[in-house]
Amino acid sequence: MSTIAKSRSLDAETRKTVKLNSWKEIAAYLDRDPRTVQMWEKNEELPVHRIAHRARASVYAFTGEIDAWLLARSRVAVVEPESVAEPAAPPEPPPVATTIPAKRFDAPPYLWAGVALGFAALLAVGLWAVKVRSAAQPSERGMIVVLPFENQNSPDDLLVDGLTEDVIEALGKSRGVEVISRRSVMPFKGSRLPLPQIAAQLHAALALRGTAAKVGNEWRVTVELLDAIEDRHLWGATFTRRADAMLSSEDELASTIASAVTLKLTGAAAPTATGSGAAANPDARQAYLTGRFYWNQRSQSDLQRAVSYFEQAIAIDKHYAPAYVGLADSYDLMSLGALPAQEAFQRAKFAAKQALAIDPSAAEAYNALAMATYRQDWDFAAAERDFKKAIELDPNDAVAHQWYGEFLGDLRRFDQSIAELKRAKELDPLSPMVGCDLADGYLHAGRGAEAEAELRRIIDLYPDFVPGHGYLGSVLIEEAKFDQARSEAQIYRQKTGDETMIESVEIHRMAATGKLEEARAEVRRLLGAKSGAGLSAYQRAGLYSATGQSQAAYAALEDAYRERSWWLVTMLVDPGLAGIRDQPRFQDVARRVGLPIEGVADRGDQVVALR
Repeated sequence: MSTIAKSRSLDAETRKTVKLNSWKEIAAYLDRDPRTVQMWEKNEELPVHRIAHRARASVYAFTGEIDAWLLARSRVAVVEPESVAEPAAPPEPPPVATTIPAKRFDAPPYLWAGVALGFAALLAVGLWAVKVRSAAQPSERGMIVVLPFENQNSPDDLLVDGLTEDVIEALGKSRGVEVISRRSVMPFKGSRLPLPQIAAQLHAALALRGTAAKVGNEWRVTVELLDAIEDRHLWGATFTRRADAMLSSEDELASTIASAVTLKLTGAAAPTATGSGAAANPDARQAYLTGRFYWNQRSQSDLQRAVSYFEQAIAIDKHYAPAYVGLADSYDLMSLGALPAQEAFQRAKFAAKQALAIDPSAAEAYNALAMATYRQDWDFAAAERDFKKAIELDPNDAVAHQWYGEFLGDLRRFDQSIAELKRAKELDPLSPMVGCDLADGYLHAGRGAEAEAELRRIIDLYPDFVPGHGYLGSVLIEEAKFDQARSEAQIYRQKTGDETMIESVEIHRMAATGKLEEARAEVRRLLGAKSGAGLSAYQRAGLYSATGQSQAAYAALEDAYRERSWWLVTMLVDPGLAGIRDQPRFQDVARRVGLPIEGVADRGDQVVALR
């Protein structure tokens, strides 16, 4: 048995006499890199002893002295009390209605954007050498990654994962710190990759590493701020909370940690926790964390599980705003197939408004509300106000930048759209869906080569990510690379069983080579076949437009308008409608949807004045 194992098997009194005989053993006892431990000894008075020798000194330490040092650090305030004020007790929230009635959903066999990702080994890239300067602007100081907190001795992984998420969220609301999204962080849970390699993949200059351990009747959370490029210790602190109050105080603890980190980096503390999260019922909090776990998987069945857990949280505590936000986010994603879109958006708006009634500062609620408002109500001015409010409240929310970027692209504000989508990619660099949406933004702006390059990057990272193959197939069709498009369509069919993409490639190939009659016959065959029976009116309009059947395309668009298909918000930029985009009947539908029709292009790079 090793010295470390022996020490941890002894009672507290006996442990005081256990000797650690090298930097390696001291580092192993503290579960840190030897260089970090040496820095602690130099800068933070870690009790290490030396014996001088002729060549070089040897070192040793006693576990009891180290434990006493750790305990002393846990009792020292991270910053002066006036720098990080304890959050005031939130006011009693207004009464709100209880959760949306439960309903069984008969969902389709495949949800386009609901793919549970198994993150495999990630590609290493060159180191992004950005030096840390604590007084610098955020862009100069570089991004910070909050690594998944390590649970040292408790089975409650959800609680520790929730603390990681809450620290990311609290840092994100700071104006002085740029933080990597949780979605790009959690794949590194349990990873033993060297920190500089993780930093290179995330383009991060700083890292916050945390451990949580249940010791007797309290939780001890230790955080360490590191120069991620050099794996060098910059600052650290330990926080303790009563074990029986950990769930209910987790938001407050995350806010306190974020304030301390922000103070260290910028000289100004981050906002403290507000709203209902800081005083959540522990059982409601646990149900919410479980719901978020399933929501982040994104598959159809996982979204339904997430809704169930969010509803459980609300049943326990009807004033718990994050659970309503979780419902709103879930229903927004369910609009892509798990629920009829109009019903999904209606539920999303209801839940988002419930969250805002409880906590007007809930940034994610504004984002969820904006998505539903623009896609269901076609109220673009109101949606933009809510998107901007979400980003104002949490400028590091990658999803807010992503969804706002999609919105701007649909309104043909291409430069703004791509800027927002690039910002989402900076904040969430390993998200395949962010990459797909950025590629879509490039395609709509007439930048097909950049769209293809971005999608190939995504597929290199995630070969089994089905939407990536679907998006790439669409881009290749527009570039008239039909053989490559067919290859992507075959992968799509293999993974989903859906034949329509292969058939669409062939229809576009026939039309592009002048075989219009054959292409039209193939459209008729597809729409009459079982595989084409589920195509929407909006999808039919695209097929008719691609094959020069303008009157049928207009009629299908009118059907889509009567159905209030949310896909109509994309009609100004959808390459499939390029053939009829400059026509008065198309313009009339776009005007009724509320889209800006001045200077509409039939392709992103070919402007055609509307008549």
